[in-house]
Amino acid sequence: MSKSLAVLTTARKKNPATPGLWLAAIRAELRHGNKKEADDLLAKALQECPTSGIPWTASIEMVPRPQREGKSSDAVKRCDHDPHVLTTVAKILWHYRKVDKARNWFSTAVTLAPDIGDFGALYYKCELQHGNADTQKDVLKRCVSTETKHGEKWQAITKAVENSYKLVEALLKKAVVVLDAEEHANATGA
Repeated sequence: MSKSLAVLTTARKKNPATPGLWLAAIRAELRHGNKKEADDLLAKALQECPTSGIPWTASIEMVPRPQREGKSSDAVKRCDHDPHVLTTVAKILWHYRKVDKARNWFSTAVTLAPDIGDFGALYYKCELQHGNADTQKDVLKRCVSTETKHGEKWQAITKAVENSYKLVEALLKKAVVVLDAEEHANATGA
C-alpha cells in the first residue's frame, strides 16, 4: 500500500491536473479504509481539477445519499456537459425512479462521449429494467454503431481473452452483467 501511494504521489506532483491519478489515489485510500485521507485527497483533486467530471463524480459517490442531490447540482454547475457527471446524475435519477429524466441524462452522456462503453452499458441496463423492446433496441443500436473503446469496466471486458472475437452487442450484454454483479456486491457490503 505505501509503495503504491508513493508512486501515485510522485505522479500527482509531476502531473497535478490529471484527474485519473487523483481518482486512483482516492480509491486506494478507500480500499484500505482510510476515509479521512480519501476525503482530503478529494478536496485537493477538486482544487487541482475544478472543471473535470472525474473528481466531481467521486465526490458525489462518496457523500451520504441524502447529500448526493446537492452535490450533483454543484457538479453540474462546475463542469457543465461533462459525461461523467451526467451519467452519475442519471444513475441518481434512476435510483429515485425518475426514469424519463434518467433517460435524458443518459442519452446526453452517450451522445457527448459515445466511445465510453460504461455509459452505454448503464443506459442499456436502465432500458432493460424500465424500457420496452423498442427503446432497448434503439440504445443497443446506438451503442453498436459507435466505436466504443474506453471505460473502466468496458476495457476490462473487451480486453479479456475470452471476449476477443465477440461482437459489441455481446460485450454490451456482458457489461450489464458485470454492472449487476458490482451493484449487488455494493448492496450487500461485500
